[in-house]
Amino acid sequence: MEKFKQNRYLNWESENKDALLLRLERDQRNLLQLRVQLNSYRSEPNTYTLFERLNQLRKAMDLCNRNNKEVIAALKGEKIPHSAYVAQAKKQLSTFRQLQSHVEEYLTKCSAYKVPIL
Repeated sequence: MEKFKQNRYLNWESENKDALLLRLERDQRNLLQLRVQLNSYRSEPNTYTLFERLNQLRKAMDLCNRNNKEVIAALKGEKIPHSAYVAQAKKQLSTFRQLQSHVEEYLTKCSAYKVPIL
């Protein structure tokens, strides 16, 4: 039951400051894991299109990382009003979800181009 109470606060649509902060911090860690996946030899681009897409994803990840850090710092320091941080935090959460789906799509395309070694 206690675990359920903790997880309900992780709902990304919540307007609770602590829940948003926890969700952003978790997404920040997930963003770092996505970066590691993109830097892996298994996700090396095989075509110029994939190379361009990889660079776009890396730039988007850098921007998302920077924005997440700013929002987390603002939430911890309470520099912005309640309504502003809720809107900004939700925007960051949706941005991360989109970025995550784009990375998964890229990784799928990369694995489709791999030729098995005999």
